[in-house]
Amino acid sequence: LRESAAYTGFSALVGFFLVFRTQQAYGRFQKGATAIHEMRGEWFDAASSLIAFCKYSEADISLILRFQHKLIRLFSMLHAVALADLEGDRSIDSVVAFRLPLIDVAGIDGESLLQLRETGCKVELCFQWIQQLVVENIKTDVLSIPPPILTRAFQELANGMVKYHDAMVIAHIPFPFPYMQTTEVLLLMHWFFTPLLMCQWTTAPPWTFGLCFIQVFVLWSLNAIACELENPFGEDANDLDANGAQNHLNDRLLLLIRPSTLRTPALCAKAILTETDSGEFSIDSVRISFSDAWTSIERDIDEGRIQMLRSRVSLEDSAACMNYERKKRSRKAQYCG
Repeated sequence: LRESAAYTGFSALVGFFLVFRTQQAYGRFQKGATAIHEMRGEWFDAASSLIAFCKYSEADISLILRFQHKLIRLFSMLHAVALADLEGDRSIDSVVAFRLPLIDVAGIDGESLLQLRETGCKVELCFQWIQQLVVENIKTDVLSIPPPILTRAFQELANGMVKYHDAMVIAHIPFPFPYMQTTEVLLLMHWFFTPLLMCQWTTAPPWTFGLCFIQVFVLWSLNAIACELENPFGEDANDLDANGAQNHLNDRLLLLIRPSTLRTPALCAKAILTETDSGEFSIDSVRISFSDAWTSIERDIDEGRIQMLRSRVSLEDSAACMNYERKKRSRKAQYCG
């Protein structure tokens, strides 16, 4: 072949197939990652709302604590089994998500854990357990918040399940097999004909090797990238970090039940509201950053510690003086006697 038009057209066809496949693969990867993040966000919002609703309750504190602790355990389990389902239909021992850290899963009764292991619908079972837990605690007045507000938590739970099913579409519906096979056949044909034609069009062996290597390497690399990105769920190097996602949710669920989180912030003495001439109230203060506020608080704490130390030293000095005067009077009395 003396003309390169046919080869150029064939190379363009192969490139079009690969670019389209890589674009679709990246779109699947992006949609899968987005669905996982939105799923986790919706479920955390639901857990956060239910924990906050307990502030309205007048039930016994022990009932509230048991509800909150059971709730965060179930949400941690729900997220883990969702990640397990996304890995595909494999044996329990080979699923990476079943080895992810959970929030005190040993605190759940053994019968429930065995039931979860045996069922084929683990996500749906955990989802149902959470809904039943919420309904049961409405009856005990742990969740006595008005019903229109409480339904928000159910809506967020349902939104999380919708995002889970969006991710399942990516995990269980592969890229069309005929398109994949056609692309690989075209790559093999391109790999076979490129060296033969380059020998006709170039005179120097280094040029022949370089042009062949660059074209074949780039096209096969694009194909390999597409294969890696088509399914973002699993344990491959380029898959989404399931362990990081589980730890991310666990840390935030544990944050919800910390005493420092359950305490509502209050205004300090520096938060002075001054009344203007028009009778309205405005905050008469300088706008400062978090960094400046934290520095000011640390400085006040340090000054308080210094004052405490000074007071302690002053008390010790006073006690020492009193002891000295007492000893002095005792010696004087002995001398006079």
